[in-house]
Amino acid sequence: MNLSYFIARRIIGQRQLSFSAFIIRLATGATALSVATMIITLSTVNGFQQEVAQKVYSYWGHLRVQPLEPYRAGLAEDEPMDRRPALEATLQQLPAVQHVQVYGARSIVLRSQGQFEGVVLKGVDSSLGRSPFGRFVRQGRLPVFPDSGYSRELLLSESMAATLQVSVGDTLTALFLRNGEDVRMRQATVCGLYKTGIAEYDANFVVGDLRLLQRLNLWQPGQVGGYEVWLQQPKEAAPLASRLNEQLPQGLVAMSTQEMYPNIFDWLGIQNQTKFIVIVVMLVVAAVNLITCLLILVMERTRMVATLAAMGMRPGEISNVFWYYAAYIAGIGVGLGLLLALALLWLQQATGLIRMDESTYYVDRMPVHIIWWQVAAVVLGSLLLCTLALRLPLGYVRRISVIKALRFE
Repeated sequence: MNLSYFIARRIIGQRQLSFSAFIIRLATGATALSVATMIITLSTVNGFQQEVAQKVYSYWGHLRVQPLEPYRAGLAEDEPMDRRPALEATLQQLPAVQHVQVYGARSIVLRSQGQFEGVVLKGVDSSLGRSPFGRFVRQGRLPVFPDSGYSRELLLSESMAATLQVSVGDTLTALFLRNGEDVRMRQATVCGLYKTGIAEYDANFVVGDLRLLQRLNLWQPGQVGGYEVWLQQPKEAAPLASRLNEQLPQGLVAMSTQEMYPNIFDWLGIQNQTKFIVIVVMLVVAAVNLITCLLILVMERTRMVATLAAMGMRPGEISNVFWYYAAYIAGIGVGLGLLLALALLWLQQATGLIRMDESTYYVDRMPVHIIWWQVAAVVLGSLLLCTLALRLPLGYVRRISVIKALRFE
């Protein structure tokens, strides 16, 4: 048997002095908290990024095909393009594509009970029911699209309904300005209320029938604002948009949702810096605590070190005794930290205990998304860094004078 390992096991099995026991518990607890903090930070930031991004994708799709407008703002009205059945068929046949939907947008004013609200009408067709947008409906239902004519039903956000003082089933008036002078009015019924939690969307967009928008915009029945495309995997959006741009006719462009709405996705990208900073700080804390613990343990067992050296044990073997001992402490700390993190993350997933301000963070509770390879990387990386860092204080063992250590005992 490895002599260093044997001695380390005997030391671990011994009852520690009160001060040594306190130091060991402190180092173990600090390591556990560091590991738990890293895993919780990764999982909550991952969940936050995924949840907010999924909200944007559910609303707009993963990419869009539309007329080329270099200086178009995100809330601007759409320029019409002719509906292209061949393009639709091509998009729907792509393996990465999950759903394709036509849309259009135009500015309108909603009036109810003396309240006015300027919004953007997002016109869609009956394929809306097959898109992920339905996840946002809180009251009522999606608009019903008749086979002929157009639907007079509108889907409002909860905040918009509160401003206009309407609820599901109420009637309001939609005002349209056509050709800069011609004001048209249409009575509409509130069929449902939705909430995304993203104030920019909830405050500005109302969903209705694309055919209503075509009539009010003086578009031809075959004209639309563009195509929204949902994919199997969000990461495929940018490569697919690049390939489509090589095939699309002149005047059309494919853009990923991240390109069209960079403000949200740039903000989400900044969260990666938070993960990096927390991981670095926690690794340093864990390593420093274990190094301090090892130094104290070596100093407390100076006589044992001198005795082993006097009996002919090599300095490297003596150092290994304490290295095994400290590695055991690190392993216990990492294991406890892993269990603590998984327990707290499960509790948050099950109960939503930690709530958040949805108007600020776009989510109403702290989301959790555990990526297991990241958890494994934290555990293995912590063990590796701690065991490597533990080699640093072991040089103290080589500087212990056998004669002086034994003389004063």
